[in-house]
Amino acid sequence: MINENIGVILLVYNEEIHIKRCLDNLLLLTPNIYVIDSFSTDKTLDILNEYGIKFIQNKFISHSNQLNFAINSFPYDTNYILRVDCDELLSIELINEIKTSKLLHINSEFSGFYIKRKVKFFNKILNYGNINPIWLLRLWKRGHGICDDKLMDEKIIVSGQKTTRLKNVILDYNLNNLTWWTNKHNNYSNREAIEILNSKYLFSKNSFQGDYYSIDFLLHILKISYNKMPIFFRSFVLFFYSYFLKLGILDGVPGFIWNVLQVFWYRYLVDVKVYEFEYLHDFDKFKIKEKLLKIDDK
Repeated sequence: MINENIGVILLVYNEEIHIKRCLDNLLLLTPNIYVIDSFSTDKTLDILNEYGIKFIQNKFISHSNQLNFAINSFPYDTNYILRVDCDELLSIELINEIKTSKLLHINSEFSGFYIKRKVKFFNKILNYGNINPIWLLRLWKRGHGICDDKLMDEKIIVSGQKTTRLKNVILDYNLNNLTWWTNKHNNYSNREAIEILNSKYLFSKNSFQGDYYSIDFLLHILKISYNKMPIFFRSFVLFFYSYFLKLGILDGVPGFIWNVLQVFWYRYLVDVKVYEFEYLHDFDKFKIKEKLLKIDDK
């Protein structure tokens, strides 16, 4: 039984490797799938047309901008919206939970639902480490959710009522190779470095948007604490915490590779780019602020 009360937002760009798998998975839950495409050049649009999925194209500026465009133009008359990435899969248990949950009705006291996400890497679900699982607000009551304006780790902010957690998981299972993965994270590291520099030199950029009693606020505090640690050293600390204290070592070879690349290498790369930016501006806080403000104006 599908659920006509749930609609899905899917942001895509050149996702032919994932899109069929993703649509087959989502159609087990609902036919109300709304795709925002950033002008794909591969077979993504052909596949969407093959499935009869409604889509619109919009120039990509940022994930936050694209997601808010989707929220504001959402065409289906549903009470709830679910955001899914194209390389993710809803577990069958989660699909059934959403279909049958008494929490998801129009008069529910809850306006947002956190769903735990686990990573599947080298065909193994990672159960340990600092982000396995991670809780993300992915399902919200229509009219109560909007995306914040962060460059990285954008999140849905819900207004009014309460949030709660669902029991079952979304799997992050990307099928691209490691060359693609490292290129993607190299690009992410540019945005992450700017976020850190903004929080260090433009203090207004460090404010939290959302519910101060939410999981997101706790993650915000942890991120601030991490960024206050000595540069470069903190990536080693995070790896030790994730791989040993959070038992990433129990995930075998895939867990080791993941922790080295995602937890250490990526964070170390971000720190190098923060240092490079400061170095190129002579570690002069006035020059750095001026450059950051010009970046924000673009």
